[in-house]
Amino acid sequence: MPFSSGRVTFCQFAVSGDAPTSVDETALSILNENAFKETEIGAPDEVESGFVTGEHILDTQFTYEKNGFGNALLFAVRIDTHKVPSDLKQAYRKINERAAAAGNPSGFASKADKRDAKDEAERTLRDDLAAGKFRRSKMIQLLWDLNTQTIYCGAVGTTVQEQVAKLFKSAFAVNLQYQSAGTLAGRILLNQGKGRDYEDLRPSAFTPPPAGATDAQDDEDFIEGPRDTNTPMVPWVVKSVDLKDFLGNEFLYWLWWLAETDDGTLTIKDKAGRESEVFFAIDKALDMDCAWDAGGKLTLRGAGPTRLIEASDALKTGKWPRKMGLIVSDGEHQWELTFQSDQWAVSAALLPTIEDAAGPREQLEQRLELARTLAQTLDGMFRAFLDARTANGWPTKRTAIRQWVKARNRSAKPEPAPVDPVENLETAGIAV
Repeated sequence: MPFSSGRVTFCQFAVSGDAPTSVDETALSILNENAFKETEIGAPDEVESGFVTGEHILDTQFTYEKNGFGNALLFAVRIDTHKVPSDLKQAYRKINERAAAAGNPSGFASKADKRDAKDEAERTLRDDLAAGKFRRSKMIQLLWDLNTQTIYCGAVGTTVQEQVAKLFKSAFAVNLQYQSAGTLAGRILLNQGKGRDYEDLRPSAFTPPPAGATDAQDDEDFIEGPRDTNTPMVPWVVKSVDLKDFLGNEFLYWLWWLAETDDGTLTIKDKAGRESEVFFAIDKALDMDCAWDAGGKLTLRGAGPTRLIEASDALKTGKWPRKMGLIVSDGEHQWELTFQSDQWAVSAALLPTIEDAAGPREQLEQRLELARTLAQTLDGMFRAFLDARTANGWPTKRTAIRQWVKARNRSAKPEPAPVDPVENLETAGIAV
């Protein structure tokens, strides 16, 4: 979803290399030189990409008025795919084979006929590709914060990541690193001089291994320690961006615990060390998966999903949160979003209402600032978690979280729910 209107979806890239530091003529000329161009002769590559202004998919004339917003660039990447459906390939070949068979006394196509039929089908499909018959186009907005050298990309997916990184490498001679939870944690902790702490981090055992886990132990015999049988596998990080991406899931686990034991209030610091207070609540969405690779997945939708019996059961059987619906407020602004923490991806974020914009330009500027503030707030919340995660007191907190999981009610008619974090936001004077 674009930054310019509606709900906002984005992931993050960190930029390294000799990148522009301001929106100047050089930066705009690079965008113009690398604007999207369709292949003019012959069949195109399966994937074509290039820059567009973001106003619409055909606009490739970059100017400060369209694309410059202070020390940030707002533009887009256009990605076109050209792929022939396999059923259509087979259909063209069959048509040619039947035509050849009709001319044979036997009524069957020979091997040579079948080979010719396949070649003829491929020529027809190449012509169709060259004519753009199978072109599928999409435009993804990019917000490049030149102060922090962070790119906020308005879509998540492997193809998008690859094409965006490839374009920036070719056009600006810079490297992009996708900011998953693990890579972001590495940047934060390395900047704090905690590189060794980062390397030593392993998944936390918030529960004993559930039934079905390899070498599972009874709860009474469970001991947290260095043994592999006491360490969750967190199977999804094997296919993730970084093997430390489990920290994003632990972050949501920690937020859930704070929401029910500490009223959903968190003190955070920005990169300069300035402190502020954040209020948060979990609402509308909760996706969980078994960290021990011994159980299935859980998807809950509706008000207060963490208070449902299924959520308690999932925690006790070793499931971790993968995605959550969050309400986040810095006391001045409030956002509603869905957050997949291991990928560090925000989806369908509802930005605060803008009521005092003098015109469309100022309204867009405010939207961009609100999107960046949301991203920086989430990063600040993650820093607070990493401070706790790497502190000497983490074993104590981990034990407290284990006790909290054990104490959660599993009865069919649960006791009165814990204090609702949403109500805490209302108490703080924040509309929900």
